[in-house]
Amino acid sequence: MMKSKNLLLLLTMFAFASPIRSLAQQAMPEVPLLTLDDAVSIALSNNRLVKNSVLEAQKYDFQVSTIRSRRLPHFQFSALGGELLQPFDFTFAKGAFGTYPGTGPIPSTNAKVHTPARLSAFMSGSIDVPLLQQYKIGLGIHATELGRDIAKEDVRAERQKIASDVRSAYFDLVATQAAVDAAREGVRTLEEAQRVTLRYIAEKTVLKGDALEVDARLTKAQYDLTVAENGLATQHEHLNQLLARNLETPFRVDFIPEEDTTTLSLEEARRQASQTRPEIRQAHLKEKQADYDRRIAKAEYLPDLGIAVSYMGIQNVQVLPTNVGMAGFALTWEPFDWGRRRNQVREKSNTLAQAHNGAQEAESQIEVEVGLKYRKWKEATLLLKTTHTGHEAAAEEFRVTSNKYKEQAAIVRDLLQAQAQSSETAFQYQQALSSYWSSLAELRRAMGEE
Repeated sequence: MMKSKNLLLLLTMFAFASPIRSLAQQAMPEVPLLTLDDAVSIALSNNRLVKNSVLEAQKYDFQVSTIRSRRLPHFQFSALGGELLQPFDFTFAKGAFGTYPGTGPIPSTNAKVHTPARLSAFMSGSIDVPLLQQYKIGLGIHATELGRDIAKEDVRAERQKIASDVRSAYFDLVATQAAVDAAREGVRTLEEAQRVTLRYIAEKTVLKGDALEVDARLTKAQYDLTVAENGLATQHEHLNQLLARNLETPFRVDFIPEEDTTTLSLEEARRQASQTRPEIRQAHLKEKQADYDRRIAKAEYLPDLGIAVSYMGIQNVQVLPTNVGMAGFALTWEPFDWGRRRNQVREKSNTLAQAHNGAQEAESQIEVEVGLKYRKWKEATLLLKTTHTGHEAAAEEFRVTSNKYKEQAAIVRDLLQAQAQSSETAFQYQQALSSYWSSLAELRRAMGEE
């Protein structure tokens, strides 16, 4: 009867372990809850890699504005003031300006003009308005705008990567938290079993070997709990790092639902990926950019023609004019380049062909990737159902063994083994659940979702 009372006490403490733990958790300070949606939103707003990609895309806005300014008139002014290093000496020969009746030669004798080495000033200014260059400038603007669009797709790709990393880290954290909880429950169960077993030894109702087995399992469970808690702390820091927060910021994760009810076919996934994946859009933008580069190379055959107004002023230098101004058209053209421009056009044409092949290859690779992620998601779905069934079976076996133990139809070893099997299947189920949601997150990333 004394043994039956002790066994009843052991099972009673097992039954009340969960309510006691709930009361202890309520007494602890409340840790902020971090939901999955909040984690993704914080990461997309604060992650440093995302911010750098946004800053990189903004650089192209300044480049576009810089190229647009080339359409406007170009003003240039320069001034040079200083002392002549040596004097200017001019000699006009007799009659240099002609010989006239009644006047004679001008000048009548050789005339020498001397400008001493003194302070002088040289000033020049010009205004150039491009005309034919507007076509080439427009091509350059379009090419730079395409570069900006490519950089924006880099931003989308980085946001998708960070969102997927956050989801995977979150799901792994949930699985690790479940493992820690299971390990703590196992330690508490073994500690209570150890205490009761020591009483049984004093009463000489159990063997010493059973007590040693309980001690060995308790030591192993305490080690597993330490390893799981260390892994949980590391994953907490990793998720805080993805969110660009202090690594010690406390939070708790939310529960993960059993399974997503979304019905998605492989064809739908591939169609969405072809429309939204940044890599495909980048490949097509690069193809357009290569076409503009080829057109820019062909535009080099055109001459540069513009309206030009120039002015030159010279001070304190005798003989030379003080002010010279001119307005008209300025033409620059290189008729012979020895095949340089033709080779540049051919080079850009090959680049265009490479970009076209790259776009087709990107589409093909994305289709393969989506197919791979889709099949892994389906495999994870089957594994989740399998582990769920196994966990239910182990939990039922533990319940039956507990009842048998209460009726003295099972020994302590059977009870401990059933409890360990139940904890192990619970951990496997949580791992399968985390793998399911991680594979779904990878599939959504492959489809181009944030």
